[in-house]
Amino acid sequence: MLDGIIKYSIEHQKQDIPLFSGYEQLEALRTRLFTLGLIGEKDGIGYGNLSIRDDNSKSFFITATQTGRKQTLSREYYTYISDYDFSTFKVISQGTHKPSSEALSHAMIYEIDDRITTVIHIHSLALWKFMKAKNDLATTAEYGTAEMVEEIAGLYTNLDPMMNNAFVMKGHEEGIITFGRSVEEAELVLYTIMQAYLQEGF
Repeated sequence: MLDGIIKYSIEHQKQDIPLFSGYEQLEALRTRLFTLGLIGEKDGIGYGNLSIRDDNSKSFFITATQTGRKQTLSREYYTYISDYDFSTFKVISQGTHKPSSEALSHAMIYEIDDRITTVIHIHSLALWKFMKAKNDLATTAEYGTAEMVEEIAGLYTNLDPMMNNAFVMKGHEEGIITFGRSVEEAELVLYTIMQAYLQEGF
């Protein structure tokens, strides 16, 4: 399981991030996912990340790179993505630490629908295999690549994201993404997948 290596170009300002009202709610969610082992560290490499849109803008806050090992994150371990450019595969960010390696994947999800406010990326081998076996919506590219960003855009060309707000990352072992119009909705989508897995006794 490879993860955590930033593959995009980055223009990063090392300074405090702006205050954001969703910090407490997002951090509470992250703590729950960490407790479930859906965010963490394996073989010295962190996995899993979360983000929340900055009000109605294209900007968003995302967990910083290589934070998976930490049970809780103070504000300094969140990074502000002020802008991005898919054509040059570049991120402009601000924070004490650089952003997650999946920042541009999160950016594309926010681009596909203005209603989306929260993105969750977790790792679970059991759920990953379950979703693949069910032929759920999926990407095939490696994590953090331009191909991944393009695939995400392509998935929703003819689909309503709010009716299809989860996909499995076939090219990124254990990787699953859910999203929603709120932190609660994005989390509920994930738990619905978990419930289906348990009910079907996969």
